[in-house]
Amino acid sequence: MRVVSLEIEGFRGFATGQALDLDADAVVVVGSNGNGKTSLFDAILWAISGRVPRLGGQDPLLVSKYSETGQARVVLHLRGSRNSAPLIVTRVFDGEKCRISLESGGEKLQGPEAEGRLIRLLWRDAAAAADPADALSAVLTRCVYLQQDLIRQFIDSVTEQDGFAAVSELVGAGRVTALQVELERQKAAWTRTTNAKSGELVPLRSKLSTMEARLAELKGRSALGNDAIGDEEWREWWRYLGTIAIEFAPIDKASREAASKLDSALSLLAAARRAVERQYALAQGLQRDVVTFGELKRPDLPALRERVSAAKRETDQARSLVADEQSRIAELRHLQAALKEKAEQLKALAAIALKHLGAKCPVCEQDYDAEATRRRLEKVVAGDTGAPPASTVPEKLPELLAELSAKEQAQAALDLGLRTAEQASREYEAAEIAIERRFAELEMANVQPGEQLVAIKRKVEALQARADKLREAQEMGESFAVKIARAGDQATIEELEREIAVTRTQLQAEDREINRRTLTGHRAQRAIEALREAASLVVTQRVREIEPLLSDMYSRIDVHPAFRVVKFLASMQRGHGHLSTVVSDPVLEVDCNSPHAILSSSAMNALAVCVFLSLSLGVSNPPLSTIILDDPLQSLDDINLLGLMDLLRQTKDQRQLFVSTHDARFGGLLSRKLRPRTADQKTLIVELEGWSRRGPVCQVREVKCDPAPIRLAS
Repeated sequence: MRVVSLEIEGFRGFATGQALDLDADAVVVVGSNGNGKTSLFDAILWAISGRVPRLGGQDPLLVSKYSETGQARVVLHLRGSRNSAPLIVTRVFDGEKCRISLESGGEKLQGPEAEGRLIRLLWRDAAAAADPADALSAVLTRCVYLQQDLIRQFIDSVTEQDGFAAVSELVGAGRVTALQVELERQKAAWTRTTNAKSGELVPLRSKLSTMEARLAELKGRSALGNDAIGDEEWREWWRYLGTIAIEFAPIDKASREAASKLDSALSLLAAARRAVERQYALAQGLQRDVVTFGELKRPDLPALRERVSAAKRETDQARSLVADEQSRIAELRHLQAALKEKAEQLKALAAIALKHLGAKCPVCEQDYDAEATRRRLEKVVAGDTGAPPASTVPEKLPELLAELSAKEQAQAALDLGLRTAEQASREYEAAEIAIERRFAELEMANVQPGEQLVAIKRKVEALQARADKLREAQEMGESFAVKIARAGDQATIEELEREIAVTRTQLQAEDREINRRTLTGHRAQRAIEALREAASLVVTQRVREIEPLLSDMYSRIDVHPAFRVVKFLASMQRGHGHLSTVVSDPVLEVDCNSPHAILSSSAMNALAVCVFLSLSLGVSNPPLSTIILDDPLQSLDDINLLGLMDLLRQTKDQRQLFVSTHDARFGGLLSRKLRPRTADQKTLIVELEGWSRRGPVCQVREVKCDPAPIRLAS
């Protein structure tokens, strides 16, 4: 199939309708950047596959912002041989839903039927893929349409696994690789399910282990002594319950309800025994307290209070004597101070008088005995006033103070003794009340104080005797329960044996199923490995067949002065195919599987074009017998460009060729290089000019035939 014509309306840069005749061996599209060259080629890709991968497939960006109808519409005419009926593909997208129709030989198909027929006509292998449209789109972008902004990325940004998958699709091993991937996915899901089933058996195995342990326990218990219960001892036990005040209707030991009735009776026995044991412990404690209380004596508080009052009176009297003595001593000291002050004043007056003594009295001018007066004044100055001495303080106060301190200490001791006695009296009364209350709890409230010890001793003995009887009855009842349980163990053993047999059978069936699933998983793994090997062999063989073509193209463009050889390297690593492009220096035998580390940006672009053309020409039956190169010239330098021109001239003879360029000079050079050399060849120039909101202005002209192989430029 090759492209015959194209109608575009509302698609990307083409807002209004444009119809282009593209029925030629070579079509050169010339236009400035932004005039719609890429939109024209994208329209061909979208019409066939319904996707423009770099734009996200059915993206609203496909619809022109200036579309008059609000939708994108592309009509692509394809034809096989010259005399065959054309194949008309119409695809419409309104921003939400995509519709397709297909016309061929008077038959018109729409929707999925048209999509399926188109895929079968162009690339039959894609029909078996999980997503046929994606598979067809991948093939078209690998061997038909080299997009402008993805020239270098064609080899630089593609992982080795993606490259292997793309080449597998091209060389016919795509379905093998897809089957391998799908089988790996299914096998992983199969393994997860198998592991889940195996995990689900863990509780069942645990249950079987528990049942087997229980069965062993029951068999061991049933092997112990005689489990028979005598009729007489059974009846006697029930009668005995009545004697110890536990009323319970007896039941036949062979009855089905014997075990439940016995359990109820044992529960009553246990409750009665716990109550008696609590009373017994209470009675024992009360007995000890009664003995201790009997040894206590109640303090004589009135006598103690009288002694404290007497001591207080004596202390108050001693304190009064001390106060009286202290008052008397203070008065004496005051008198002594007054006498001392008077003596000092007399001494001062005598000293003054001595200074003024004369023949006559200095005051009254009378005669006096001056000598006698002088002697008397000197005695006064010397301290001899002639007054009687003041009384001295007696030593009675220390004795009174010592006596007061002794009486206060005695009173404090009596106060402490009184408080202690009062506390002891309160404790005595509290103990008496507590004993009376506990006697009431033991239903012995009317016992006289003098008879309490004897009564409580009898109560302790009675409670102990009742506790012993209850314990004996409980032990006998528990032995009956064990014997009845052993008698019922046989039925439980038989039921456990049946359940164990069923569980073992179920486990064996599940184990067989898991083993079968595991075996199936191993077989699937072997099939996966075989598919990997087959895919690797097919891809390796096909890339070896393509390698000479790639090497020839690489040498024609003259990409690198040293690394002049290029080849593909296909391998299988960890179960996944890998395909890398290797450049080599044949002189020094140096290889590099990372061309971007060696080549310049222009050389990488040239290598990408070579790889693309070699894959396109190496595929025997491509979806379209067309090669579309979107402006590859702007990514190449002049040397690589001239080599590419010659390469494209030879490619034109094997494939319908579409090439775009933004440079009018290169457009003219391409038109001369790709001109028809025979009458049956045809070359068209599509000029895109003057882009506006309605889209570009398209001019299509045909290049005249010129068979001359060489032209000299003036």
